[in-house]
Amino acid sequence: MSESIDNNVDVQEEEFFIEEIDLESIGKKFESQTLLQRIRMLMRGLKAPAGSREYKEALIELQRLLAPVGAIVIPLIFIAILFVCSVPEKTNKDLRDINVAKAEEDATLEEPPPEMEDLTETTTDQTVETEVLNDISNPSLDNLQTPTDVVTPSMDSNAPVIENANAVMDIQAPVKMRTILGQQRSAGARARSLAKFGGDAETERCVMRALRWLKTQQRPDGSWAGRSGTLNMTGFVVLTYLSHGIKPGADPEFGDTVRKGVEYLMRNRHKDAIALAALAEAYGLSRNPNIREIVEQSLNNLADQMKETIWGPHRDGSKAREPRDLTKLTFYVMALRSAQLSKFKIPNLQKGLNKLREGFLHQANKKLGGFSSAFLGPPGRNYPRIMMWHYMLGVVGMQYVGAGDNPVIDKTLGILMDEWEPPTLATTDISCCPVRANYWATMVFFNYFEGDRRWFDWNKKMKSVYKRGQHKEIGKYQDHRGMPQEIGYWTCEDMHIGTQPIATTCYVALQLMVYYRYLPTGQKNAWKITEEKEEKVSGAAKDDIEVSIDI
Repeated sequence: MSESIDNNVDVQEEEFFIEEIDLESIGKKFESQTLLQRIRMLMRGLKAPAGSREYKEALIELQRLLAPVGAIVIPLIFIAILFVCSVPEKTNKDLRDINVAKAEEDATLEEPPPEMEDLTETTTDQTVETEVLNDISNPSLDNLQTPTDVVTPSMDSNAPVIENANAVMDIQAPVKMRTILGQQRSAGARARSLAKFGGDAETERCVMRALRWLKTQQRPDGSWAGRSGTLNMTGFVVLTYLSHGIKPGADPEFGDTVRKGVEYLMRNRHKDAIALAALAEAYGLSRNPNIREIVEQSLNNLADQMKETIWGPHRDGSKAREPRDLTKLTFYVMALRSAQLSKFKIPNLQKGLNKLREGFLHQANKKLGGFSSAFLGPPGRNYPRIMMWHYMLGVVGMQYVGAGDNPVIDKTLGILMDEWEPPTLATTDISCCPVRANYWATMVFFNYFEGDRRWFDWNKKMKSVYKRGQHKEIGKYQDHRGMPQEIGYWTCEDMHIGTQPIATTCYVALQLMVYYRYLPTGQKNAWKITEEKEEKVSGAAKDDIEVSIDI
């Protein structure tokens, strides 16, 4: 009996344990679920109450799923970044301003004297409401063809061209380097030069009014209009801004204006002498490598062309050859000198400068003094007095090729001291082009007679004429801070540019910046040519000058 009872108890206990243990649910825990099932469980669990078992299981499942996803996605993102960084730059390079940090200088360099403070903010009460004339530009300088007995390469046959250069980045260079012209034209240096060489606060106010007016005349493509050609006029305006130390893309008020002008020059072939000089000077001021790439090739072509040049005789009837324009030759010299200062890689640079020196001497009257462009004939007794301003071109050109101590210079200066009239915006009997003529005359007097009474007298009269002659306008311009500023320009009676205020304004503004644009360079050791081995040709006449012949 008792044995039967024990058996019944064992059976009941066994049935109890079987009912309590859910083997099916336990088995499910060890089953492998598909990815789709796991995602469904995750979605259901995330919708469950925050403290529930299903919600906690969903969080655990989320962590399990993120691990393989991250293992795939993160490397893909890294590979994509490497791919983007390794894509080569576009063929068309952008003009990017590189703001090169200057070497440490005197702490007083950037501090202008008291009288120069708030220079650009000061305005005068004397204003003239005037209508701006439609500008066309200065006479073309593009008709010069270098006389030669050999076939010379095109100056821009291989020059790279920028098709789309419309972005500028201010990049702080990690290496401290001095810019070629930046130190000389900084705000502090300008103020010191103004005080030292005869400028003043009012001449700078005239310049600022002119720069602001020129900004209002710029076309959307970055150019300025001119009768001598858009490329020519744009180069001249860009030179005007650069002379004030304004770097492309860097100055808050004018940087974008200069950037667009430089980019316009970069997008076009550079057969124009002024445009080429502007690009060379733009690199000297900014050290922008994209500018260098463009202008270096053009200057190499120019130097190669000059090296192969054989200068012919003066125009004298049947022996006439293609004309030599002293204006164009002088700007070529300036471009090559800027290249020399900027340390461009131009193997034939010195030979090119030597050939240009020969060209100026071919256009000189060695006995009497004076220079002439070939289309006017050699300077002499019958030389037109109204074209005497070409004498100034010859003096400046000879100075920049390192021949400022040539005897013909002293003879020419002697004539100019006796004949040249004070600065004016009107025509004179010795110049039909007073503003252009006085642009070169100012350079001559500053470079050769700085510190002398002759420069003092010239500078005093020049400042008086240009200060009184500027046409001022108010209420038409706001600077980068939204402040109203005066703008101004000049007109003159020049037979070529009298109705062209853009060209006239550039010529006058550059004269009022002569104090700091270049340091006086008229001393005999100012431009020392590294003489190469060259054969000398001595003329039979006692007044002949030795010139170099490259064979």
